[in-house]
Amino acid sequence: MKGSDPRLAVVDAARDSEASELPFGKRWNHETVTLKPEHLEALRQGRLVAVDVQAEYVVYLKLDVAPKELGNGN
Repeated sequence: MKGSDPRLAVVDAARDSEASELPFGKRWNHETVTLKPEHLEALRQGRLVAVDVQAEYVVYLKLDVAPKELGNGN
C-alpha cells in the first residue's frame, strides 16, 4: 500500500529485489531493518531512529503524529 509519500510502501513481506520490481521498480539490493520495542518507544517520544544503509547512506525514521499524541503532554 502506498500513501502520499512515494518513497514509502507497506508490504506483507520482503521480496528479492533482483527478481521483483515491486513495490518501487527495479532495485539492485535490499535490506531488512528490524525495530525493537525500544526503537518504537523512542519514536513515540519524538526521537528519530537513524539507519545505516550499506555503510553509504543514512535513513532517519520519524513517527508522524501530533505532539499531544506522543503521550508526553507537549
